[in-house]
Amino acid sequence: MKLVVAIIIALFIYFFQRNLYIRLWNKNLDVNIVFHNVYLNQKERSYITETINNAKFLPLSVLHVKFVAPKSFIFDDLDNAFIADSYYRNDAFSVMGNQKVIRRLYFTAQKRGYYTIEGLSITAKDFFMTKSFAMNIHNKSDTYVFPNKIQDINFDFICSVMLGDIESRRSLIEDPYTFRGIRDYDSGFNMKHINWKASARTGDLKVNLYNTSTVQRIKIILNLDTNTMIKTGYIDEVSIELASSAAYYFLNHNLPVALRSNGMDLITKNLCEADFGTSSNHMITIDKYLARIDGPAGLDAIMNIINEETEDKTHNVSYMIISSYCKEDILNKIDLLAKKSEGLTMIVPYYNIHGFQKSRAYMQGWEVNIYET
Repeated sequence: MKLVVAIIIALFIYFFQRNLYIRLWNKNLDVNIVFHNVYLNQKERSYITETINNAKFLPLSVLHVKFVAPKSFIFDDLDNAFIADSYYRNDAFSVMGNQKVIRRLYFTAQKRGYYTIEGLSITAKDFFMTKSFAMNIHNKSDTYVFPNKIQDINFDFICSVMLGDIESRRSLIEDPYTFRGIRDYDSGFNMKHINWKASARTGDLKVNLYNTSTVQRIKIILNLDTNTMIKTGYIDEVSIELASSAAYYFLNHNLPVALRSNGMDLITKNLCEADFGTSSNHMITIDKYLARIDGPAGLDAIMNIINEETEDKTHNVSYMIISSYCKEDILNKIDLLAKKSEGLTMIVPYYNIHGFQKSRAYMQGWEVNIYET
């Protein structure tokens, strides 16, 4: 009789907790995964934070959190992970009632790009481990891995020569914010410079004088289409690094920098383009665009960009063109742009086994070791 009563009690407890878990296992359960850094540089170390908040009395003695991370992230802890086309993670937790658990997963970002963790799935079991529960959770966390900045004396030399050319060809204009003084008016002055208060006080027309200042700007044009059958993924990455490094160099010298490319934006599906800017935040803007490049739009796109720049009537713009493709069709177009611009430099990344032939004075070769691909 006691055995029967014990069995009945055990069955009651079993079905009671089973029904309890069916109704309440995911109630007040919050699970999220976020990147610690919004922006990273290549080879930089960071971490992902897993947070589980079980805000109810019912414990979850076995809870699994599954998500997919980029394959290019090298995690310190490879336990509970499977690496194929991506990094698949399955972490186990034991969360008591009204408990919050936080875990950090450290990694090193190996490759430029824009990365997201957009969803995760969780599974749990009841108290007796006999029934499983599962749920998908929407999770949106993203991070940018910015292109590597090239630290090379040869690259610094190319940029410094271009900077020197810009300084020697600068255009001088009046800066209305740098007041220099007042003098008598004559016919050579613009009427808008008349100082009416000083004129009324002296009885003669007086004009304001201003110092001159330089308006000089850099536009980087990045071509990622080599028009060859050779695998060019690595040389494209070097080209992107050159563009990022050039922007960084010129912004550090207080020059407004803009960017145009035939690289396709992963998010907008448009061509990569950033207008002129000078602030430190502008470097972030450029790097974000470069991080999101997901392959080239084609050779026609870069030809159109060069044509548009040649036809643009804007003055005081010098160009840095980065293109591993350097055949006569594109060089003929660049020749026209060079005549129109304040100055132009073209960097041509090339594999060391192919060599480089300089056919224009504005061309500079940039050797890339094919064995590093």
